Amino acid sequence: MRKKIDSLIKLLDDENENIVKTAMSELLKHEDDIDEWLAHHQESHNSRLRKRIHQLQAIITMRRRRRDFAKLLDKEDFSLIDGLIAVHQQWYDNDSERAIKNMWDKLEEKSTRFAPDSLEKLAYFMRKCGFSSVDPDELQADYFCLGPILEEMTGADFILCAIGMEIAAKWKLELRIARFVGKFALIDGSGKALFPYNGWQLLPHVVSAKCEFWTKKQLLQLASTMLFLFSVSSDSFRYIHTIGHSLAGLIGEDDLGFLPYPYRHTEED
Repeated sequence: MRKKIDSLIKLLDDENENIVKTAMSELLKHEDDIDEWLAHHQESHNSRLRKRIHQLQAIITMRRRRRDFAKLLDKEDFSLIDGLIAVHQQWYDNDSERAIKNMWDKLEEKSTRFAPDSLEKLAYFMRKCGFSSVDPDELQADYFCLGPILEEMTGADFILCAIGMEIAAKWKLELRIARFVGKFALIDGSGKALFPYNGWQLLPHVVSAKCEFWTKKQLLQLASTMLFLFSVSSDSFRYIHTIGHSLAGLIGEDDLGFLPYPYRHTEED
């Protein structure tokens, strides 16, 4: 195996792009065995080799993030914030997990001044922070990525609900996220509802039978799907493939063969 990998690595410096493409494809089949070599040579003085090493590292990183995301959603219980960070990194793949967590930690720390242990207090806290919901018809990647939302305080209503629910959990306030009359809301145990879309409006009671309750997994799948739709609408081939593969993995598909041309290529195309 070592001899095979050594031979393939030497081909990365070849001038023929087809040879390089084949070598990279073969090397990616042994990604766990080439980490150390890639790390050692990632700052090579050979610019062509360095570029191809960085390409391999980027592909491997995205593959691992997709697998980690799928594993996260397979758990019985998981941190919704960790899930939102994973979704964020599908789009902003150069952002560090630590940097986004630092932003989240600052928001949690800020909540200590308000102690939002009721829907009324949570509504006040979210308004004071400046969180506002965008129109559902507005399709921008930043509205579904945790980092930009924490920076700009603007995002999709279901992401704002997720943020509010996790802040409330810190104060032992158990909430559920539901879709009611076409809008997402936070619902407490008494049936009281808080709607981000209407300026954090409180309704004294909603009928549970008329609510469509959403799980953490469903929320993260929705966020990824919205990013995928934005990728398609903006012809962002790179993200169509990275996010598309992530979604395909969640439904047990290995590739994007179900996509129309030009987003997938077959021998018939």
